Amino acid sequence: MLKDIPKYIKYRIDRMLNKGLFYQLLLLVFAIIILLLIVSIFIIVFFNYPPKDAFWDSLMQFIDTGNISSVDGSIGIVLTFLMVTFIGVCGWGSLIAMINKALQDRINNLSKGNAFIMEKNHAIILGYGEEALTIVEEFIMAKVKTIIILSEHNVDIIRKRISFIKGSKQTNIIIREGSASRIENIKLLNIAKSSSISIINNDDTESLNILLALKKIVEEEELDKKINICVLVHEEDTIEIIKSIEEKNFVIHVIYKYEILYKLIAQSIIYTGLSNVYEDLFSNDGNVFYIETDHDFNDCKFEDAALKYLERGMILLGITKEDRSQLLIPNYDYLLKKENRLVILSRNNNDDNIKEYPDIKPSIVKYKNNILLICEENRYDEIIKEISEYMENHNTSMISYNSIKSQKNKYKFMREKLKEENTTKIVLISEDNVTDVKSINILLIIRQIIRKENLNIAILSLLNSIQKRNLIYSDDVRDFIVSGKLIGMLMAQASISSNILYIFYGLLSKNGKDIIMSPYSDYFNESKSFKDVYLYLLRKKVIIIGVKRYNDVIINPNNDCMLDNKDEIIIITNYVLEEENEELIF
Repeated sequence: MLKDIPKYIKYRIDRMLNKGLFYQLLLLVFAIIILLLIVSIFIIVFFNYPPKDAFWDSLMQFIDTGNISSVDGSIGIVLTFLMVTFIGVCGWGSLIAMINKALQDRINNLSKGNAFIMEKNHAIILGYGEEALTIVEEFIMAKVKTIIILSEHNVDIIRKRISFIKGSKQTNIIIREGSASRIENIKLLNIAKSSSISIINNDDTESLNILLALKKIVEEEELDKKINICVLVHEEDTIEIIKSIEEKNFVIHVIYKYEILYKLIAQSIIYTGLSNVYEDLFSNDGNVFYIETDHDFNDCKFEDAALKYLERGMILLGITKEDRSQLLIPNYDYLLKKENRLVILSRNNNDDNIKEYPDIKPSIVKYKNNILLICEENRYDEIIKEISEYMENHNTSMISYNSIKSQKNKYKFMREKLKEENTTKIVLISEDNVTDVKSINILLIIRQIIRKENLNIAILSLLNSIQKRNLIYSDDVRDFIVSGKLIGMLMAQASISSNILYIFYGLLSKNGKDIIMSPYSDYFNESKSFKDVYLYLLRKKVIIIGVKRYNDVIINPNNDCMLDNKDEIIIITNYVLEEENEELIF
């Protein structure tokens, strides 16, 4: 029994040390008092030290190391107080170490998400992927004051990558480490006062777990506020599952990554340079879509309202009435109503002037394109299925990465392949980091062939990695690389204004809604200003949003910019307007 006493004392001490700083300090103070009492009794018994001064003098020696110089007495007392002074130094060091460790633990706990967020109107990002940094960058451009990221990735690595984003130091960015699907972690983010929630994961199952956790919190806290959530999915089957858990106050905006990327690729195959248009429209740094609900154009003609917006450097695109409704272009003489929601394209801070080039006619391809699709062999059927609605009048041939890799002289093989097929467009598809490497190697070879052989071939590349995309990015509109960066831009736009997402979906759909490029000469024989072109096309229920001149694509140029036969105009057309009792049907 007596043998177990030391073990029990040690166990109790260990338990107190594990309880935190307060109990550690109590234990340290208790140990100091016991030590000073022992020293006091020792000097009283052996050196006849005055009892009333023994404890006080021992305490002074413990607290202040300089007091040793004022000690009077025998050598034994001096040595005893010297020992007390040394122990005091160790005691103060232990105290500082305890406080420092407690602060470090607190900081670590905060970084791992163990503190409640007291912000409001903050943007929340749950999970981490290639698109997360793009979303943060777009939020910063959109002047979002507070951004919160919760993921299982290392906080220091994320913080370092974010530090390279322009404007990150002026934005309050809180990074938490922890599972984004744990209800306890999400509750600390104060979702009731958040402005948006974006969910990004490479695994759709994890995204579903996060959505279920969010829904559970909404039900438990009985939140009246409508929670708008934007989630990125990688598999089409996931969309149906997500829609089954959506409710009135729990609205989920789904972005199917590869559907959008494939549509961008497909539309860009038809119109070289169109991909640059979407990159400008998706970015908060470019021209920005917004929906104006508080306007004073009641009983005003659509044409008159459009003219007033043009004078302010904005383009009136059309009307949308309800959430998730698509854009409609009414007749030019349609009388606007107060309840109409006006869709506006607002110019960025730059004054975009169209550069002057020699009198070169635009090279609009009127014949069938011969498209060479380079991808993994097992993905060919699925990719063709996604882009088939755009490929009706084009010839498509396919070659796999492994087929090219097996060739000893890849340059010669690709050169002969391009000439043999009379290729006019090349599409490279990569959906993972391993295939990215193969795609980049082949892209560099193709660029060299086009440059040396002086071939007029457009290249469209889909890469998984945003970082790799940035390494080989080209300013040439005929050589465009699509990556998760565009998806990140779209997610940021959808998080800031969810209604804009469905306008983009409409523009990316072929059925009745298209952004296309058309020769200026198809509409006009003489030079006209952008303003005059806009008003003329408006009467044909066509909206011009920009101009392509040679390799320059300008969205929403100045009103007095002159257009002529060397240009291609970027227009929104083919919208269907139903009429019933002279009212718009939405």
